[in-house]
Amino acid sequence: MYRRAVKIVQARMGIVSNNEKLVTEPRYFEGQVMESLLTNIHSIEPIPYAGDLDAYFIAIDDPSVHPQATITEKALLATGDFTRYEKECSDNRYSLFGNLGLYFRYLLVTLERYHQIYSFHASSMFSPSRNTLLLVVGGPGAGKTVFLLKGLEDDWQIFSTEMTHFAFTDEGYVFYMGSLYDNIRVGNLIYDFPQAKDKLNVEIPDVGDPWGHKIAIDMGTIAAQPRYLNPRVTIVDARIESGRNTPIVKTITQKEKIVKILFDNATEKFGSPFILYDRIPVGGLDRPDLMTKRLKVMYRFVEEVRLNPVKSTLAGAQNCMEGI
Repeated sequence: MYRRAVKIVQARMGIVSNNEKLVTEPRYFEGQVMESLLTNIHSIEPIPYAGDLDAYFIAIDDPSVHPQATITEKALLATGDFTRYEKECSDNRYSLFGNLGLYFRYLLVTLERYHQIYSFHASSMFSPSRNTLLLVVGGPGAGKTVFLLKGLEDDWQIFSTEMTHFAFTDEGYVFYMGSLYDNIRVGNLIYDFPQAKDKLNVEIPDVGDPWGHKIAIDMGTIAAQPRYLNPRVTIVDARIESGRNTPIVKTITQKEKIVKILFDNATEKFGSPFILYDRIPVGGLDRPDLMTKRLKVMYRFVEEVRLNPVKSTLAGAQNCMEGI
C-alpha cells in the first residue's frame, strides 16, 4: 500500500491506496487544469504520515471489487476499478481527486468536524484601501468570476477564486485564502474584460465557441495576503446575466435570510448526492451534528462579523459592482 499525508488549510489527511499513480496524479494535485484541486484550494502541503491524522482517505483500485464509497467520521473507503474509470469518465472533475470529486468533499467535512473551519462556495477579494473583504456567494454559473475580473480594474486583490474558508478563533474571526487558479470562460476575457488578460498575462486560445470553452488561469500575480483577521466584510449574493444594462441591487436586512444564504452556500459543495465517474452514486456527506453546528456558526457570523450592508444583485458583467 502507498501512503502519503497532506495538510490543506488546517486539515491533516492521510491518503492510502494500492495504486500510487492514482493518489499522486499531477493534474489533480499540481496542475493548472480544469479538474485540479488547486482550482478549489490554495495549496497542498506534504506532511509526514505519522501520528493520529484528522482523517484518512483510502482508495482500493481493483476490478474485482464492487464500486462503492463507505464514509465515516475518521475514514473514507472507496473501492472500484479506478484505473479504468479514470480513462472512461466523461468529466474527470467528478473523480476521486477531481475538483468536484469525493476527496474534495470529504476535505470540507474534515475541516468542519475537526477544525471548525467553514468553507463558503464564494469568490473573494480584499481591498487594502477599504480594509474590506468582498465575499461573492452563488452557485455554479452565478457569475462569481465576473466580480474577480471587474475587481482588477480597481485595487481589489484576489483572495479566492472558488472557496473561501472561515473560522472563529481566540483572536476573533479569520478568513483563510482559497484557490488562485480559476476556470474562466474565454468569452469573458475576449468581450467583457479584454484588459484583464493583459493584467493576468493570459494567452487566449483559438476556440470555436468562446462562451462554451473555459481555461484555467493563474490569478496569483494579483493575490491578497493569505490570511485576514477581523476584516470588514461585504457579502454579495450574485447573479450575472449577459447583456443586462441596468443592475437590480437590493439590501438584505433580515438576519434569518442572511443566515440562510450563508448556511446554504457553506453546505452546497458536500450536502447533496452526486455521481462519481458516471457510475457510482454517492450520498451527501453532511451529518445532523455538523448541520446543527454550522447553523449556529452562521448566526454567530451575522452577529459578530463586521458586516457592511448585505446585497443581492442581478447585473451584467460591466455593472456588477454598482451599488455594492
